[in-house]
Amino acid sequence: MPCKEEIPRLKSWEQRLNAAGKSFQVVFVSMDDDPRQLQDFLKTQPAEGLRSTYWLREGKERADWLKSAELPDDPGLPLHVLVDGRGRARCVIDGAVEDTDFEQLRALIGG
Repeated sequence: MPCKEEIPRLKSWEQRLNAAGKSFQVVFVSMDDDPRQLQDFLKTQPAEGLRSTYWLREGKERADWLKSAELPDDPGLPLHVLVDGRGRARCVIDGAVEDTDFEQLRALIGG
């Protein structure tokens, strides 16, 4: 499950960027069909892991959110979207991110 690998990576990137004076926040969005799947996943997280996430219900709520972000109706997962302070998607990565992607992220946010 890529998200189990990526959550600590993304959280560490958030810490590194904020420590360097960049305002950067990682927000997780779940598209699990059943909220119990999400709750079960969150319960397995370590203390420093993911504590909460937004949940997009299947149906109109999910479709509207994806459309407003200019994303496909049924995106592959994982999907990473870098959103600027005005709510515009600046970069979309369809698939996993790796440690080596940090430098590109820092360059994108001006660091």
